[in-house]
Amino acid sequence: MNTHVTVKLLRDLLDSSLPDATLILVDGTARVVGSADLEDEAQPFVIVTRDDLRDRLPKDRDYGDSDLEFHA
Repeated sequence: MNTHVTVKLLRDLLDSSLPDATLILVDGTARVVGSADLEDEAQPFVIVTRDDLRDRLPKDRDYGDSDLEFHA
């Protein structure tokens, strides 16, 4: 069971085309789901939404892997 948030997971979240993409933890596995799938999950633990992550990333420059690693 891998419960670590990785840069790849955060990139997947930011790049997701799903509406209201959210990174969740279900049964010990982190994954990106959209708003419709979020309602179908059995008691998911919300790690971060795409919008919340974007709010935490630098606004005055392009963000890089080091920024994502900091938030992972």
